[in-house]
Amino acid sequence: MENISNIKVEAALQRHKQFVNSGMARLMSMMGIQLEQEGAGCYLYDSKGTAYLDCGGYCVFLLGHRHPEIIATAKNRLDRNPLSSRVLINSVVSKAAKAIISIAPDNLDYVWFANSGAEAVEAALKLAKLNGAKAFIAMEGGFHGKTLGALSVTHNETYRTPFLPLLPNVSFAQYGSTASLEDSLKESAGKCCVILEPIQSEAGVIVPPEGYLKAVEELCKKYNALLVIDEISTGLGRLGQWWGISSENVSPDILLCGKALSGGVFPVSAMIATSDVYSHFNSNPLLHTSTFAGNPLAADIVNSTINILKRDDIPERARVVGLKIRNYFLDQRTTKRYSFIKDIRCQGLLIGIEFVEEHFAGEFIFELLNHKVITSHSLNNHKTVRLTPPALLKKKELITLFDAISASLIAIDSRLKTQ
Repeated sequence: MENISNIKVEAALQRHKQFVNSGMARLMSMMGIQLEQEGAGCYLYDSKGTAYLDCGGYCVFLLGHRHPEIIATAKNRLDRNPLSSRVLINSVVSKAAKAIISIAPDNLDYVWFANSGAEAVEAALKLAKLNGAKAFIAMEGGFHGKTLGALSVTHNETYRTPFLPLLPNVSFAQYGSTASLEDSLKESAGKCCVILEPIQSEAGVIVPPEGYLKAVEELCKKYNALLVIDEISTGLGRLGQWWGISSENVSPDILLCGKALSGGVFPVSAMIATSDVYSHFNSNPLLHTSTFAGNPLAADIVNSTINILKRDDIPERARVVGLKIRNYFLDQRTTKRYSFIKDIRCQGLLIGIEFVEEHFAGEFIFELLNHKVITSHSLNNHKTVRLTPPALLKKKELITLFDAISASLIAIDSRLKTQ
């Protein structure tokens, strides 16, 4: 059985190298990872049947893998019409939009569905332009995707430089600083659009000062700027509340969500806007379209996902489980105990462990993988490893996670002391 599994791994790596991406195949080979076979609840299983506690997934699996109700919903829709004609009325998409509006901030009225987070960002940027935006102000450290428009407001030169020039009239303010944002608003010619995340996930879980998000909203009103809040990673309960902006009662012009909206089953995202801002799409419904966006399968899954999030009070479960993880790090006095850890930042079930050097972050990921725990790295901060577990974690899974973290940190510390 062992040899058969190894042969399958090598065959898959060879195909990946030849037909998908040779660089990624080389990286996977170096990591010695196994074939992902299936997922269930909090766990992934490889071709050998080995279970991995999945605390990664880049914020997608808030409800775990293959939630039975969502799978049942998907199977039912697959037996009917998973994709629509886009000629006859698609009734499930309006039900899904209504479900999203029911949990969105009160000022938001209309939903445009997309297939990915970056597509939702693209729709928001285009809608901002239709509303007179001549310039965009994004945040240092911000991440909004890698399509050309989304990349224009993503602050990472590694991804930006090969594709220059990007959208014109884009500037970056210091995240967490209202003074920096106001300076940028003053310097911009014409109407502006401000786009930011309530917590910067890909930057390594960067949490802004209390009151910052509300101050941003007030500055946008003062300078007549549109406000786009990107909650693709943070929304729908991940942070222990419905939205990252909930605690400060922020009312954006446009709100973006995705990741958890999929229920961990099918790709879908959404742009939610006020009636006034969305009016340009209402007056010309063919101005911005996508063949696959808002398909019946995705819409049914959105309905099922939101129903579960509400019924099971997933935001509260995320808050409670997140506090247990946060308290573990505090009780262990992790940052004081290990000199190679710079900081630990926690908000609900979005946890960032920042190391003093990038190689320590890599070692930590490998060590946890050896202990059968999967994590996420951070695209805009390679020193930070993120834990983005499902809200389904119970005592058993938490013990597994804490034991793996302790063993991994001890192993790194032991190697460091013998050097």
